Amino acid sequence: MECRRILKLLTVNEGTSITKVLEKLSVLRNKKYPRNSFSTRLRNGTVSYDEMFDIAEILGYEIQFVKKKYPDKIIK
Repeated sequence: MECRRILKLLTVNEGTSITKVLEKLSVLRNKKYPRNSFSTRLRNGTVSYDEMFDIAEILGYEIQFVKKKYPDKIIK
């Protein structure tokens, strides 16, 4: 699932909006996050992992990497 859909689901689930999340992200990172440009970055898939990590924190979630029991491909 793409970041844009995940973010929309999480904000709805938490009873907030992307705009409010971006306001908190702006304070946290001391950087402006205009909704239009952030939405474009979400659509283009250019939002960084660090930004998504901070957004997850703002919404009260954590991002985890979980090892599959039966991985299809393993790079060694």
